[in-house]
Amino acid sequence: MREDPWLAVPNEGINGSISTFIGGLQDLEYLYLNNNPISGTIPTELGLCEKLKTLLLHRTNIEGEMPDKICPLRDKSLSSVYSDCRPYNGTAVPFIKCDCCSDCCDHSTGVCIADD
Repeated sequence: MREDPWLAVPNEGINGSISTFIGGLQDLEYLYLNNNPISGTIPTELGLCEKLKTLLLHRTNIEGEMPDKICPLRDKSLSSVYSDCRPYNGTAVPFIKCDCCSDCCDHSTGVCIADD
């Protein structure tokens, strides 16, 4: 039995954090967790999902840096990465520091701007 290549749960009120077990979903192509009150950091293990095409993590409470293992996926199949990497509410500090996001969003306004 083949697993679905996506996990889409935007606007579902999911909280908690992203488990390191996400790295075991190696056929994962689409991860949509945007607009949920999840928190914590982005696990490095997400970089094991080498088939990932779209990663939507904007409008969450995730903080920190985009793991180094995820950015090289942009040279493979990962074309869209949205995160709250624009300065939050006019401050100089974004929720997520991301050097490889395709679109950076402002958590407070919901505005996303292409950063490619």
